[in-house]
Amino acid sequence: MQIGFVIPVLSMGYGRLIRVKNRRGDPNATVYVTAEENAAKAIDLIKAAGIGHDDEFEDLGRVTEHLLKALALAPGKFIRA
Repeated sequence: MQIGFVIPVLSMGYGRLIRVKNRRGDPNATVYVTAEENAAKAIDLIKAAGIGHDDEFEDLGRVTEHLLKALALAPGKFIRA
């Protein structure tokens, strides 16, 4: 008889795509993928890391859980895209 173990898989949900720019039409804008569902919290994560102190932040929308897993992003983390 074989005994199996069930390993729970926690769903991360989705994340956010955040653009940081100096001004409208900034060709040097930077985009970040965050593992945070709430747009305001996603922006706060980036600001807390000292990024874009005087810049404009724009939530570009959702990113899938599949992408977060592919990037190995843990909840509450972000990466430059």
